[in-house]
Formats: sequence, C-alpha cells, structure tokens
Amino acid sequence: MRDFESYKDFMEKCSHCSYCEATCPVYLEDLLETHVARARMELIRAVLVDEEMPVTDRFKEIIDRCLLCTNCRQTCPVNVPVEEIVIAARNKLYKGKRMGMIKRKLLKQIMENRGISGAMGKLSSIAKVAGVKNIPDIPSKSFDDQYEAGTYPPEGEVRAKVVYYAGCATNTMFPETGDIVMKVLKKNGIEVVIPEGLSCCGIPAISEGDLNTASEMIKRNIEVLSKTDTDIIITDCTSCGMTFKEKVVNSLDVDDEFKEKAIAVSMKFREITEYLMDIGLTEKIKPVKEKVTYHVPCHRGWSETVSDAPRKLMEMIPDLTVVEMEHPEKCCGAGGAFFMENKELSEGIRSKKTGEIKQTGASILITQCPSCRSYIGNSSDNDLKIMHPLNLLLLK
Repeated sequence: MRDFESYKDFMEKCSHCSYCEATCPVYLEDLLETHVARARMELIRAVLVDEEMPVTDRFKEIIDRCLLCTNCRQTCPVNVPVEEIVIAARNKLYKGKRMGMIKRKLLKQIMENRGISGAMGKLSSIAKVAGVKNIPDIPSKSFDDQYEAGTYPPEGEVRAKVVYYAGCATNTMFPETGDIVMKVLKKNGIEVVIPEGLSCCGIPAISEGDLNTASEMIKRNIEVLSKTDTDIIITDCTSCGMTFKEKVVNSLDVDDEFKEKAIAVSMKFREITEYLMDIGLTEKIKPVKEKVTYHVPCHRGWSETVSDAPRKLMEMIPDLTVVEMEHPEKCCGAGGAFFMENKELSEGIRSKKTGEIKQTGASILITQCPSCRSYIGNSSDNDLKIMHPLNLLLLK
C-alpha cells in the first residue's frame, strides 16, 4: 500500500462491469458516479499514476469519501483490492498528515494504549480542541483492568490453547465483550493466553493512509505475537481480524524484515465465533427467548465462514427466534471514524440500516463489529439491545 506499482495490474483488470454500484454504500446514498469504485480507480490512475490531471480539492474529497468497507472488492469478479488502492492514494496525497497535528497525536496515543480509558483524563481536552465529537461513554474499567497479561486455565480438561487479541474497542468501549469471550472459552475447555505489550492493530492509521504510524503498531504486535507458542490467535472484532489477515503484510515495506514474521502471525488469526463453531462447544447452551437479527460486518471478506458462524451459533440456541434483515450485509455508515467527518452522508446510510432492523421486529441485534455496534446504538431510531454474538450464550 506504499506505492502503486503492485496495483497497476489490478487496476487494469477492472472491466467496468458495474457490480460495485450495487454494494457501495456511499454511491447508493448520494448516487454520484465519481464515488463508485471504478471511477475512483480511474481518477487515481489519471492523477497519481499517469499524472495527466492535477490534484484538486474535489479529487481529495472523492478519495476521502470512501468508507473502505471492502464491499466493492467482495463484489468484484476479479477481486480488485479497491480499498488498498484508496489507502495508497491517501498515503501519497497526505504523507500521513490527512488529519491535523492534534488529531494525529490523539489517534496515536489511543492506538498505543489500545483505547482511551487509561488516558481519558489526559486526552479529553485534546479531543475537544481537535473537534472530535460523538465519543461514546467509556466504562470505568477496561478489559486490561479486569484481565492482566498471563495464562488463564479452562474449567476442566484442556481441549485447546489460544492467544486472545482484544482490540481497542473491546479493551475500552466494550470490555464486557472481552469478559464474555474469556468466560465462554474457559467454560469450553480452552486455555487462554493474554500477551503483554500489545497495541492497536493499526487499522485507524491505515485508513488515514498513515502507514508509518501503522507500521509502528504492527511491528510491536508482530514482535509480541510471534513469541507465543500457540497455533491460534483469536479476536472478537472482524476489523482487527481483517487487518492482521490482509493489511498487516501489505502495510510494510517490500524489504521489511518483519514481513516473514507478519505472514506467520497472520496465518494464525481466527474470529471467535468461527473458531468456536469449528472446535465445537462442550458447555450446555441455555435457552434464550428473544427475537434476534444479525448485522453482518463489512470487514468479513478475510474468511469464507466468518459471515455464517454467528448464524450457526444462533441455530444451536434453544427458543431463540432469528429473523434475517432484507440486506443483512449492507454497511451501517460508521466506517471507523468516517461518520465524524461525513455526518450527513453516514446518517443517511445508517437510517436505511436501522429501518431494515425495525422491520424484523427483533429485540436484539448482534454483530461482531464494535464500530457498527456503537454507531447503530447511537441512533435515535432504535431502542435495541446490541451485542456481540457470544453474549447470547450467557444471557439470563
């Protein structure tokens, strides 16, 4: 993602089939042809590769108004990595300085601390100066406060051993999800290792095109995770999983010494519900008398089964009524921090999603993505209970 050389062949593979029109949330909201993936790539080629056109404010706006949701890539018949091409464009345009200095400082500290709870007092004033709004309420205790680094034995016989990578959002915004992950794993005979010294997966910086900052986080994580003696690393967040599976290696320089380690670590990553459906549950599942619908996260393409794993889990729960949305895989409009910079656009995308959720009549929405969970939950259009799929196993 540091240059366009590796993407030239991909750009030429685009046949202008228009399939991306059907899945791009930005295009479906504003109906501007320039916001379709094929148009973005043509502009990137003309402006940044062939340099036939100048860099203008409108060009920057087109590059910035991409959610990086990967839906166009998942629809593309030849799997053109459009989101990586957009990231490469941001890297070339802004050199890691798309945000102002204060916001960059805030973001880096959040990433280094894997969230903001531990540094909330210090960072809140910076956030206000930077104009960051819609920061969700932060629980008083983070996941790190509840579970120190170490090895946690299971209840009963050891069936397997995994490393648990809890991302920024789980660590500080939704620590109860991390607690549930730990409890479910231990109840099902799985020993859990929590390494010391982890940082953010790097996706916020990658999204900004700030590959140098992303590289710092990536190398720290790879160094820690490569020293663990387990074959499986699990995460409860699909965006963290996608980052380690698909983005980490491509974010490093071609000759970077960490590439080999990064590839080895990326091969070990699994999403938690996918992993549990493969290994099987030993703990008896309690009935749940609720009506549930499933919002499928955009960042699902790194695994063939991660979309269906929560559905398989729900099929195993007695008395649970599952109602599918008309378009369960459509984006909610959050896009990490995208909604902060594109309020009206994001809210329009979200309103379509919340409308579909309402039509199901469900009382619970499940999703693995904490960004979706937070953004949909902040909508005034619903009074849903929104939770990670594993929550269903511990509902009373």
